[in-house]
Amino acid sequence: MKLDSKIFDKIRIKKEPSAKEKAEAAVKPCEWPGCDKPARHRAPKGRGNDGQYWNYCTAHVQEYNKGYNYFEGMDDTAQASFRKEAQTGHRPTWKLGQSGAAYVGAQRRQAKYIEDPLNILLKAKITTNAKHGKALRRNEVEALGVLGLPEDAKPEEVKSKYKLLVKRLHPDANQGSRANEDTLKAVIKAYDTLRSTGFC
Repeated sequence: MKLDSKIFDKIRIKKEPSAKEKAEAAVKPCEWPGCDKPARHRAPKGRGNDGQYWNYCTAHVQEYNKGYNYFEGMDDTAQASFRKEAQTGHRPTWKLGQSGAAYVGAQRRQAKYIEDPLNILLKAKITTNAKHGKALRRNEVEALGVLGLPEDAKPEEVKSKYKLLVKRLHPDANQGSRANEDTLKAVIKAYDTLRSTGFC
């Protein structure tokens, strides 16, 4: 190790604190009236004084904690409201359900007017089945495509097309040939999707 290295020029050594700094860093006295013991504990000053603390000795902080009540001065209604808001971290919330579904439906209706050829803005393609009277989800549109039906197909048409395809693609109808097995599975899956979403 070279003592004349440039590295040693960049080394900083913390200087010894002065007597005044030592006194300031020393433990503060207890803030309880008439007590001069060292205050080794902090106690919150209460509601409305967040981040502010009293400095107490062990005996007095225990006594203070026994009588501490954050809700002191609040009526029952205000306390209940505060506790309910605390469950969500005092952030605004809204109810889910009919109003939420109506909001999503309104978004979907507005989405038809957005030009988005690459489907970047929307996760699902929004189309409306005029005869069925509801907005179609992407998986419903894809399932109708697998069955070879247009997007405005009726539930009765879906059922009859499904029966026809199953009879046509089943191995029993093709002398035991399994050549159409993957297509048959896709047709069954598409029909199950439409049934599970309540389309038919």
